[in-house]
Amino acid sequence: MRMVVLAFLLAATAAAGAGEGFKARGFILPDGAVKIDEDRYRLPQPWDEAVKFYRRAYPPGKFLRWTLHSQTAVRAMHIENPERGEWEGVNLYEAGRGEVRVFILTPASPPPAPPPGKPKSP
Repeated sequence: MRMVVLAFLLAATAAAGAGEGFKARGFILPDGAVKIDEDRYRLPQPWDEAVKFYRRAYPPGKFLRWTLHSQTAVRAMHIENPERGEWEGVNLYEAGRGEVRVFILTPASPPPAPPPGKPKSP
């Protein structure tokens, strides 16, 4: 019985640990994240710890992810939001000097409605 209770407490602690931090547009950011621009944040932890944080917060089985490739030596990952709420996806990348940043991709706003035209007279 004690083992069951201990296992339950460990699972609850791990789940609570993944939820630490705050939200921006509904996306979880770890404590210490700093806003550097609109929908862009600098994370306090190194790349490996940031990846572990987001694996707990957004499990790979539910949130599709893939590595972003470029010509430079930048490490980057995309996390897709299957629910398409306030954010469609997130790009997590390691910028120069080992800074880890997050760019939250918001849904595209619909194009403005065309202005009403003059009705054609017959």
